[in-house]
This record gives sequence, structure tokens and C-alpha cells, in this order.
Amino acid sequence: MRKIDLPAFDAPAFAAAYGPWAVIAGASEGTGACYARQLAAMGINLVLVSRRLPALEALGQELAAEHGIAFRALTADLTEMGEGSRLVEATADLDIGLYISNAGADGAGNSFFGVPVERSLRLLTMNAANVLEAVHGFGNRFQARGKGGFVIMSSGAGLGGQPWLAMYSATKAFELNFVESLWAELDGQTIDIVGVAAPIMDTPTLRRATEGLGMDYSIAYDPAEVCALALAMLGKEPLVIVPDGPDEDKIPQIQADRKARLLALAEWGKAYTAAATA
Repeated sequence: MRKIDLPAFDAPAFAAAYGPWAVIAGASEGTGACYARQLAAMGINLVLVSRRLPALEALGQELAAEHGIAFRALTADLTEMGEGSRLVEATADLDIGLYISNAGADGAGNSFFGVPVERSLRLLTMNAANVLEAVHGFGNRFQARGKGGFVIMSSGAGLGGQPWLAMYSATKAFELNFVESLWAELDGQTIDIVGVAAPIMDTPTLRRATEGLGMDYSIAYDPAEVCALALAMLGKEPLVIVPDGPDEDKIPQIQADRKARLLALAEWGKAYTAAATA
């Protein structure tokens, strides 16, 4: 399994900035469960969201027993319209400080024209409409409380077109550009956002999708390390791009170039706004 050189991380400071409650969409297994375990270890209470209530209850009870946290399990199908807003409404009584958007896996080999259009629309709803709704709703709450954070799990597939994953690649590109834009707009505020161009990770989803194909899982990353890196970069970088794929040697430069472009556009935008309102 590939390794990540993780930076130093101040867990108490993180909990103070983004607690006392976090919502994790797509929490039943894989990266979502990794996030849950890492946040619970910091003492952050959890709202666990997925379509599988028994898995959420089991994970929540395990973490409550181990770390003494409180948890709430919510069922939601994020391929259905309006579910992002429903998560905001269903947690109105909790002091949410962090939202993690982690739903959105899609198996390779899906031809755009070879599947019903409804399948593509459901993926668009999950990775665009409901992400937008949740970020807008929780973001307004974060502004009212004076702080908060977002982690948006996207994919390296969003960095460019990917054949046989057209809709997945396109919707993940939406997430990356959405995060970068908001990161610049939020500059100087106490609300943070980071996007993750996730690499191939050894998750249950990957194992199911590649069963019997003879895949070499040593090329995959440990999802716990990817999650730890994302949490460490929240408030520091707009995107986390983990080296992966045919251009992986170019990833550090790609990340630096995207950030430099973003900062330049932000300065231009500030100057334009100042001139327009003078």
C-alpha cells in the first residue's frame, strides 16, 4: 500500500475550531468511517449519514463506547433531490462546526450512452445539487456562529476528462472548482473549506468493484491516511491532490499552479469589486 508523509497535526486546536459536532455524509464505511474514527478520537460528536442505518448505528455505538462521544444516525439517499437541505434541517438543534461531503462513488466502465439517463442525473444530484445545498445551508449557519469548516471529497478523476467515467469525472470536476472558488471567497473569514482530489484507495467500494479482476491493491492508498491529510490541510490549502495516475509526477506542480491562479483571480476580483462599488 502506498504511503503518505503526513504533516504535524494539532488535534485539540482542530476540535476547538471545528467541533463540537460534525456531519459526515457517506459515513457507513471506507473513507467516511475513517473520518468518523479520527474525529471521534478528538472528542468531536458525530452525525453519521448514509443509506444504511444498521451500519451507522454500529459505528456510532462503537465510537461512543471507545471515545465517549455523542452521535446521531441519519438515513439519506443523496442521489435524491433535496437531501442536502434535509441534512441541514435535521441537525438544526445541534451546534455543527464541520461538514464532510463523502458520498459519490461510481464504478468504472459505465458508458454515458449505455446506461439510462436517470443514472447520470442521480449522480449529478449527488455530487452537485446536494453538495451545493448542504454547503449553502451549513455555510450560512457557520457564518452566524462565526466559524466552521467543510471537507469535500472529490476525486483525481475531476482533474480532467476520464473515459468510461464521464459523469463521475464531470461532477467531481464541479466539486473541485466549487471548492476552489469558495476558498478564495472565504479568504479572511473564519470559515474554511478544502477539497480532496482523492486517489485510488483500498476501500470496500474498490474491493467490490474490482472483485475477480486481479487488481494489485498495493498501488492504492490507505483511506485513513488520505483522510488524515485532508483534515490537516483544512484551513491551509484549497485542494489536496494526492499523486496518482499517469501524471502523478506532475501533481505537486499542478497543485501549485492551480493555487497561484486562484490567488491571482482573487486579487483581480477584489480590485474589480472595489472599483465597481467606489
